[in-house]
Formats: sequence, structure tokens, C-alpha cells
Amino acid sequence: MPPPESCKQQLKICIDAEHAKCSICLNIWHNVVTVAPCLHNFCNGCFSEWLRRSQEKQSTVLCPQCRAAVHFVGRNHFLQSIEEDILQADSSLKRSDEEITLLDSYASIKSNLVIQSGKKRARTNDVESGEEHMEFPCLQCGTEFSGFRCSEHMIHLQCQACGGMMPSRTDINVPQHCLGCDRAFCSAYWHAQGVHRSNSQMVCGNENFKPVSQHTISQIPFLAHEMNRHEQDITARCIRQMGKTLQDIVSDWISKLNNGEIDRTRMPLNHAEMITAGTHVCNDCYDKLVSFLLYWFRVSLPRHFLPADAINREDCWYGYACRTQHHNEAHARKRNHVCRPTRVSYQ
Repeated sequence: MPPPESCKQQLKICIDAEHAKCSICLNIWHNVVTVAPCLHNFCNGCFSEWLRRSQEKQSTVLCPQCRAAVHFVGRNHFLQSIEEDILQADSSLKRSDEEITLLDSYASIKSNLVIQSGKKRARTNDVESGEEHMEFPCLQCGTEFSGFRCSEHMIHLQCQACGGMMPSRTDINVPQHCLGCDRAFCSAYWHAQGVHRSNSQMVCGNENFKPVSQHTISQIPFLAHEMNRHEQDITARCIRQMGKTLQDIVSDWISKLNNGEIDRTRMPLNHAEMITAGTHVCNDCYDKLVSFLLYWFRVSLPRHFLPADAINREDCWYGYACRTQHHNEAHARKRNHVCRPTRVSYQ
């Protein structure tokens, strides 16, 4: 039976580049965002500036293309891959490095934003009492709390963990986004405002979003060593042989990361150069960080620390980039895959 890879067919779709242009700058999208409900698409930097000016005027945010009221905006990763394919096919459509740098400096949309436009206070009827109540996106919309009250056109972030809302603020030094994935999490913000989880307010627990140094781990992440369970087992045995725990090793390598002793090139996180022990990250990104650190732990380990059955294995030519290790059990066990590729992978 042929392997799954050979059964896959590549679907090619022709797209007119004119349909992939931002109506603000009239160039191919860059870091594309989509607004709703009209579903028009713009460069992140272009729409961020449009959004900022609308906020300054305290006016309803309208779509720059069709002038419909915008209630939501978020990054569109699917269209971003199309944008990259178009630019790869026609390099003449690429912007200069200076233009890209300027556009990125304007971009402020990191995760999904909920935009209120005047009628944000929805009315609901209480059937039992017959009274009419007002619903607010968050606690600080209904009243001033902890010295802050949302304005009529306040932009809100939706928490990726609990689904609750919080105002998007730049006037405080409290993290509202995971630096590893740019998704929004509300726990740090609401705890800084003195709000804790209750029936009336959606608030995450600290376990969802906290500084790297406050995370703990007792089991090697599934993603470690490219999900090669044989390499994960070898790493676990090495740690036990050293008389340490996984948390001991991770803490040691976080210190090395802080001290600039690790090449961050392959770190699978956004803003990799800014990650430190004090950086707030979500659980998913912490697992990715630990997986990255365990790679460096293994490649830095002297051979005599390896278990007997791992010492004499030859390095796989394709190293961590090997695809065969994922579907060939014998190959995954026979070769060392925690090493750098010495050949380009065309497997």
C-alpha cells in the first residue's frame, strides 16, 4: 500500500493579484487582517492606522472599502499564506525593506479585536421580573473600576482561554498578549485590576498565562524532539541518570537563555529575541519553549552521559528535519535525530 504522502494531490488555484490588494495602500496585503461583518481585507499596518484615527475622533470604526460599521478585526493566517505565494510567484510586487519596516511599525493588531460602535450596551429583558437590563462587554464598560472606565468606542480583546472580554489598553504595563503567539489572555490584566473569577465576570486563572519562570513542568512535552518518542525517552533517561528532574534542567537552560548563551534561530515562538524568564507566555508556548531548550540540552550533552543503547547510533543525515522518523519506527530508533541536518531534506 503506498504511503499517505503519495496519495495526496496538490490542488492549484489561480488568483488574480488584483484581488489580493489592500484598498488603503493599493499594494499586495502585508500581514493581512480581515474585518467583520463585511469580510474585507487590509494590511495590518494600514488598518491599524485607520483604527487609531477613528479612536482619536471617538467615532464609529467604518470599513475603509465599503463604509460598513466594523465590529471585529483579526489576523487572517490563511490569506497570509496566499499573500506569500503571490509575492514568491511575482517578485516585482514586493515592497522595499524600508516600506515593510514602516508598515510593521504601524501594525498593532496582534489578536482578535472586538470593536464596539455606539450600541454596545445591548438590552435584555428579565422574564421573571419584567425589568430591562444592560449587557456590557466587560466590567469596566458598565462602571469605573480601578480608576478606569471604557469609552463608548473602546476596542476589546477576547481572551483565548475563557472567551471573556477586556479593554485593549496601551496605557498600562500589564501584559495582555502572549509574546510567543500574540494571542490575548485576560488573567494578568484582570488580576492587576483587582478582579478575580466569579459568576458575573469571566476571568482566567493564573495557570493559563504567566511568566516563564513561574511555569512548572513534570513531563516532556509531546512536541519535543519533533515528536520522536524514542528521543524523548533517551532525554528522560539522561535526566534521571544525572539525578535531576525535568524542572531542574529546564530552569538551568532558561538561565542560559537569559544570559544569551543560546542561539534562538530555531525557537518556534514569535518575538523569539524578546523571550526571557520574566516574559508572560501561555501554556502552549511554554511547551514549545521547553521543547526548544531540551534540544539544546541534548546537543550539548557529552556522549558518555547517553544511555548505552544510544551512544553508538549514527546521526541521521537529515537530523531534526528528518521526515522518515515520523512514520518509520525502525529508523526513528536506529538513528540519532537530535542533531543538525547535513543534507537538505527531500524525503
